[in-house]
Amino acid sequence: MTLSIGIIKADLIAAGHAIKEYENGGIMDIKNIAAYHLQQAAEKMIKIQIYSSGVQIDNSKMFRHSLDDLIGYAFSLGISLNVPAWVNEKKYVITSWEAEGRYNLHFVVRMDTLKRCYSELLQWRNQLFPERSSVLQHGE
Repeated sequence: MTLSIGIIKADLIAAGHAIKEYENGGIMDIKNIAAYHLQQAAEKMIKIQIYSSGVQIDNSKMFRHSLDDLIGYAFSLGISLNVPAWVNEKKYVITSWEAEGRYNLHFVVRMDTLKRCYSELLQWRNQLFPERSSVLQHGE
């Protein structure tokens, strides 16, 4: 399986638009959409590093949404990942957004947490793909 930079960009754009929509008086549940796409972007930025490492991958270990599981799998293979400290610290919360943001009717996430995550992921994406950093800037 290959992941493209474009699909990560799409998740970040969707999250950014959902955050803006909520701040402009949109429905509360739009925050859940932002949370889901932020989790997806983080997951894919870990996976793309694993896939591009050149190490033999057991694909069944990659069919996970848990950031902690993916980070642990990379570590077990000797792959050094670039994961921001804030993302690593919040990996369990971010992981929970994959399902809770879509299915849990009582799911609540704070806007300041979403905005911080969005900012961290934009910076992370630009670190991973500096040649494309001008393609997606904060606020797009």
